[in-house]
Amino acid sequence: YLGFRITPDIYLDSSGNTNVRMKYLYAAFKKDELGFIGKPYVEFGMAHMPWLDFEENINRFRMQDTMFMERNNLFNSADVGVFMAGNFGEELPKEYRETVNPGQAGRWGSFGVGLYNGGGYNQSEKNSNKVLEGRLSLRPLPDIVPGLQVSAFGLSGKGNVEDTATLDPPDWEVLAGMVSYESRRLVLTGQYEQGTGNQRGTAVDASGTALDHDGYSFFTEVRFDEAQKYSLFGRYDRFDPNTEDPGADVTERTIVGFAWQFLKNNYWVLDYDRLDHSADGRDTEDRVQLTLQIKY
Repeated sequence: YLGFRITPDIYLDSSGNTNVRMKYLYAAFKKDELGFIGKPYVEFGMAHMPWLDFEENINRFRMQDTMFMERNNLFNSADVGVFMAGNFGEELPKEYRETVNPGQAGRWGSFGVGLYNGGGYNQSEKNSNKVLEGRLSLRPLPDIVPGLQVSAFGLSGKGNVEDTATLDPPDWEVLAGMVSYESRRLVLTGQYEQGTGNQRGTAVDASGTALDHDGYSFFTEVRFDEAQKYSLFGRYDRFDPNTEDPGADVTERTIVGFAWQFLKNNYWVLDYDRLDHSADGRDTEDRVQLTLQIKY
């Protein structure tokens, strides 16, 4: 009924020095079932936020880089607070969980909801505001198309900047939806988000008012063999950081990659990542990356 997680995060600071910080640091209380809710659990501490852990169970290539909304600096994956999650109904059959995806495998879907300080795992809390976040995922056809899910995510709070006598922290709101499909050989997702501001409180105009933003992302993975050792994947993101300004730098990101899973959850990944800018004077960014993931 009780578990713990401690995960360090190693990063380079602006001076090029290597530092270690905590990314996850929580205790989790769990049950087998609670009425209609299957495998409910509650995390206390530096806990998961509702969305990214769910999306990364569908798009398994986090080692390539962060997911769409985190990549555009809207929020990250963990924060100090309390997080509750679980499945709707019993789990899908063992064959689905072993050959497609064991994560959040509730027959009718799953959910996650949390209340957090708002700074994320990489910043201290700078104001007294708390952030409410939630995710709801439903499987409309569990017996016919078990891999089909419709998901919604939302958060509401203030950006993580100091609250002064003359300036309130900027708004921070996100509303997103995603349709996803998973099978043994194919994964497809499409998502759309719109909102105001961001977690750090930096998406603001000259007066400190939060900017409206929106964007969408598509992802696909084609698995060449039933053992899922070899995959070709692609992703396309479009993000507008200021929908009220026609001159804002709208970005378009294209990712294509090839993955070899040489041992369960251990990968070689070769990918090409291209970022195009709409603003004049911003060069296109290109990156080729080879990644080895060791997971145990």
